[in-house]
Amino acid sequence: MNVPRIVDTTSCGASTGGAHGESADRVSVAWLSTGPDPAAALQHALRASPELKLLAEMDRPIADVVLAVADVVDDLFVDALAAIPEEATNPEQRIVLMSGPLQRRHLPRVFGAGVVCALAYRDATPRRIARAIFACRNGQAVLPGQLTRWLLDEIRFVQRDLLVSQDLAPGGLTTREVEVLRYVAQGDETAEVAAKLSYSERTIKKILQDLLTRLRLQNRAHAVSYAMRVGAI
Repeated sequence: MNVPRIVDTTSCGASTGGAHGESADRVSVAWLSTGPDPAAALQHALRASPELKLLAEMDRPIADVVLAVADVVDDLFVDALAAIPEEATNPEQRIVLMSGPLQRRHLPRVFGAGVVCALAYRDATPRRIARAIFACRNGQAVLPGQLTRWLLDEIRFVQRDLLVSQDLAPGGLTTREVEVLRYVAQGDETAEVAAKLSYSERTIKKILQDLLTRLRLQNRAHAVSYAMRVGAI
């Protein structure tokens, strides 16, 4: 990591400006490390970039991005990783993980902690770290193929084995509510929806009112928008 500058603002998409070429909106970065050597190397690399603002460990809760570093991922490190969102005061905080191989049993807690970018420890050059930090801050994700596949498998498992078995669709909607909202989204009135589903108009109104109340939605249009956003329709 002994390089003079880790960020190429053209390739990383960082905005620049201000006096002496400093970024007008620097990304604040804190770290979680399992040992002094990785932490020291990361501090050196991060300080080389005027687009990044390196925070002290005590200021980790307010950081935009936490860079979590571990050559070996064990239960203690995963515990520390899981504690990051509990301590965070920045609601937009995200985590970039730079680590050795991950065990499958750790993955739910790793992603549950808010990790959206993951880099292999052995391949994590300063430039790749910088790219991951800016991608993370800009709402993007950088994940190896194996982790992406695991996430897709988990989504399919939730959809097939959990939601369907409980008569639920994504977003906490029931399958009957999804049927109703699908017709509402097409512009059908209550009477038309009732006729197509062989329900009474009173039943359709109750279905809609129940879901509006349960999910704290404002009206039918809001319910349709919600269902589309969570992928239910």
